[in-house]
Amino acid sequence: MNRHTLKLKALKAAEIMRTVLSSKYFPFLTAAFTLAGYYLSWDVALFYYIALTGILMLFLLDDITPVLHLFLFMSVSISLVNTPSTTMGNSDYYHRPEIYIQIFTIVGLFISAAICRLVKTVVEGKFKVTPSFYGVCGFAFILIINGIFTADYKPKNLLFGFILAACILGIYCVFKDNVKLDAGGFETISYAFVAFSILLLIELIVAYATTEELFIDGTINRNNLIFGWGIYNTYGAMLLMCVPAPIYLAVRKRWGFVYTVYSFILFVALFFSCSRQAMVGGIVIYPFCIGMLLTKNRNRFANICVLLGAATVGLILAGFYHEQVFKFFKVIMENLIVDGEPNGSGRTKIWREAIEYFKKSPIFGAGFFVKFSYNSNSGLGFIPLMCHNTILQLLSSCGIVGLIAYIIHRTQTVISFFRNITLQRSFIALTILSLLVVCLFDNHIFNIFPTIIYGALTAILLKSEKSDA
Repeated sequence: MNRHTLKLKALKAAEIMRTVLSSKYFPFLTAAFTLAGYYLSWDVALFYYIALTGILMLFLLDDITPVLHLFLFMSVSISLVNTPSTTMGNSDYYHRPEIYIQIFTIVGLFISAAICRLVKTVVEGKFKVTPSFYGVCGFAFILIINGIFTADYKPKNLLFGFILAACILGIYCVFKDNVKLDAGGFETISYAFVAFSILLLIELIVAYATTEELFIDGTINRNNLIFGWGIYNTYGAMLLMCVPAPIYLAVRKRWGFVYTVYSFILFVALFFSCSRQAMVGGIVIYPFCIGMLLTKNRNRFANICVLLGAATVGLILAGFYHEQVFKFFKVIMENLIVDGEPNGSGRTKIWREAIEYFKKSPIFGAGFFVKFSYNSNSGLGFIPLMCHNTILQLLSSCGIVGLIAYIIHRTQTVISFFRNITLQRSFIALTILSLLVVCLFDNHIFNIFPTIIYGALTAILLKSEKSDA
């Protein structure tokens, strides 16, 4: 076999890989691998799969939009058997040298590939410096210097701030000039979230079917609704981010009402997640999704019928099981107010603590690694305790300078959206808004994996301002 034949075969193999990796259906294959890895406890094998496919995408694809779906599935890759969480398994799996050395190596290779792609983008003159780029840079820089000049400043403040900044700014820079935001690109994103939501639904169903003592006294004990990668609140946040995707497909596709039905299933599943923040987020986000569906859809009548039918069935079932429904919400809401005072599962107390930290260090904050009156259950020492609210977290950790940097960044994203309101950008904006809503009651955006997803989605939203999609 001569050299030219080998070269042609290599080119053909590369083209086949490009076709597979860029397929809008590829996320469903990743979903299958992730489910297998989760239930077989093959965490490292799943990391290898994600890293390998990610590296191939970064080197082979002109449009790296498909990389986004890897970030989604990476966030749910820790299995229940191997989780380090003290409330979910307390395994030493991720503390074993033979495991964490492999993980560090895999992550290092993936980061190296991302840096190579960014350098290539800059060298080829594709990287564009925009005002929003400076806004993201400013926000990232403030995260890095969290708590500087305080007496209790620690090196891990710098390390954790750098990790957050890399997740937001690094992912943003790699994505923003390497994505092709035409109708096909947005469809790829929507299918990624649909595939991700299917995985989440399967894991929820399995959890309900197999979890011991999940039902106590005729209602759901949500403290036992846990996953290797997070608790019910983590689950609810991830599922909420998936809700706009099927609505986008419902508008785009001829038989879109099927996706409308699926979106309603996701909305109902938010309540079965037992996450109050996800329920509130669903009540906020879903009406906007319906508005997008009914104003942009040529099959408006069919979708109205589907929504009315689904709502009717839901109300009938709720009425039939009204006692269980009433008891469910009573248990869910019982610790929002304690002894006549707002409590929010202890949130109001730690919010007051956050304000005190801000008062002590109002300029640059007290840093991320301050003490709050609750214990961590993540099992990961490099993840600090947080105050379960984006604004208060920034004030306590990064001071007024951090809040100003965030407001500038957030204002730029809002202005960008309203400069060019399209169906595609509305879908992305609603997905980001889903995360931001639940972050008013939790700290997801500072939890590494959601930070990465946020960085990618922000790049897509800002880049698409001048898109013709």
